[in-house]
Amino acid sequence: MKVSVIIPVYNGSKYLAATLESVLAQTYALHEIIVIDDGSTDSSPEILQSYGNRLRVIRQPNQGVAVARNAGLKHASGDLISLIDQDDLWPADRTRVMVEALQGAPDAQLAAGLVDILYERSRPPSPLDNFGVGLREFYVGSLCIRRGLFDLLGIFHTGIGYADDVDFMMRRREAKVKTVYVDKITLRYRLHEGNTSQNRVATNSHLMSALRESLKRRRKK
Repeated sequence: MKVSVIIPVYNGSKYLAATLESVLAQTYALHEIIVIDDGSTDSSPEILQSYGNRLRVIRQPNQGVAVARNAGLKHASGDLISLIDQDDLWPADRTRVMVEALQGAPDAQLAAGLVDILYERSRPPSPLDNFGVGLREFYVGSLCIRRGLFDLLGIFHTGIGYADDVDFMMRRREAKVKTVYVDKITLRYRLHEGNTSQNRVATNSHLMSALRESLKRRRKK
């Protein structure tokens, strides 16, 4: 099965090389790695250029992560889609494990694995926070998705800030999309000072927007 990887990038120079190396280190041969440079003004373009033809880089004006993900989907030609953000990491065997899971469950539309939170912030975590390894399906980097699911559900929502991943999870649940679960870490999510979720006011606003969209869809049924 051909796997297309989509990586949206916006001013990600601090972590970008490590992310790319983790993708290139996959034990399963990837069909293509599509990077959408969403108007970076730091050294991200130079970092991407240094990888030569191992990456397919598409540059566009800054329009946000959902638009960048959708641009990647437009250019992807694989049977399966995997997405990863510019600052996260993949275990080397994650793609092989997820492809095998989908091959063994032909009626499943996606595979979901465990997420390992790497806490890298300067202040200590709150005792109420749970950063253990667990299933966190809203992180699209922990998924491997059949291309046809986007034809069924539509692409990422571009009108709710950076809650497009949560919205995508809600739409899957509303449609009762069959998922095969993998008891392996498929994403190492870096929790650092630069995460967009650091802005609690904006995050809560975007999440409420995703919830309102879900309620609208349910009322129409």
